[in-house]
Amino acid sequence: MNDEEALPFRALGDPVRSVILRHLAAASGEVGARELADVVTVGQPTLSYHLAVLREAGLIERRKEGRHHFHRIRPEALVKLADFLETGLLRGPGVDAQTTA
Repeated sequence: MNDEEALPFRALGDPVRSVILRHLAAASGEVGARELADVVTVGQPTLSYHLAVLREAGLIERRKEGRHHFHRIRPEALVKLADFLETGLLRGPGVDAQTTA
């Protein structure tokens, strides 16, 4: 696994980011930053930091409308993670075909 592939997993390693991602996944569309602030128990600067980490990991997208920011999950990123968990782990270093059969 290279650094780029590991980035989403590192982003999910923080409990606050996991809660944010779960909330976005359960939403039917975009969620405003104010709503997310009500979901997690951190201040606005800390929330902004966590959202930036999730964006940089490619897990969420942000849309700005004036002073308001709206976030949504990137389903294709979750599919990529699921694919890695299903097949990538079996193709990792030190794993041969007989081990996975």
